[in-house]
Amino acid sequence: MDMLITADDLHQRLVEPELVIFDCRFRLSDPEWGQQMYAKSHIPGAYYFDLERDLSSALHEHGGRHPLPDPEVFANKLGQAGVTPTSTVVVYDSGEGMATRAWWLVRYVGVEEVYVLDGGYQAWLNAGFACSTQVPPKVDHDYDARVHPGWTVDVDDVRRIVTGDWDAVLVDARAHDRYTGEFEPIDSKAGHIPGAVNYPWQNGLTEDGRWKPEHIQLRRFSEVMSKGRPIVVYCGSGVTACADIFALKLAGAKDVRLYTGSWSDWISYPDNPIDHA
Repeated sequence: MDMLITADDLHQRLVEPELVIFDCRFRLSDPEWGQQMYAKSHIPGAYYFDLERDLSSALHEHGGRHPLPDPEVFANKLGQAGVTPTSTVVVYDSGEGMATRAWWLVRYVGVEEVYVLDGGYQAWLNAGFACSTQVPPKVDHDYDARVHPGWTVDVDDVRRIVTGDWDAVLVDARAHDRYTGEFEPIDSKAGHIPGAVNYPWQNGLTEDGRWKPEHIQLRRFSEVMSKGRPIVVYCGSGVTACADIFALKLAGAKDVRLYTGSWSDWISYPDNPIDHA
């Protein structure tokens, strides 16, 4: 399963008419940073996807801090960038974990050929390729979402895992100190969902922001994959969980699902149990 593209390969394919690129740089601590960086410099032809405006929908009492966008609304944005079911889509960030959210979402609504730029924008810069400040125009094109409903789970599904009514593996993609509850910089409650095992998403990357190869990812996840059960991944709000899903797919895992609301949804229900370790 081809999921990564190198800066060299992307540079060679820039002329392809079916290629669509999305810049997904974003910082939770500074929500305007990504858009500002995009305005200063981006890969030629790239459109910008903002985590909160494009890759998420409005907040509600439940559903977490970054609910999934409405599939038809998101599909319309893909269409305005010229995406068709046969397009090749490439997404990138600067190591914040946003590109895999876009990778997951674009595939979720039915586009099959979606790649993450290995090493992110820095890899493009390091290769010495030209950058742009030009914003590509929107196009008048419709893309109809073809959603994969079995790719997501909700709070009731996760409760079934916790109570033992569903035999699935629950993976927490957050940093270890958030999983243990020692440190919680964002959410109102600390800890993790009972029974979850911790695989911090950043451990799937090398120090220079490239993805560790398939055999390393397989070694990382060998224990959860050996059980032969569905794997449900969560993080704080369903964003960086997609990085663990990406790594699991690199490792060859088949049935991997996203708890879309993640920890921020789980703690919005006062009766849901919490563990600390």
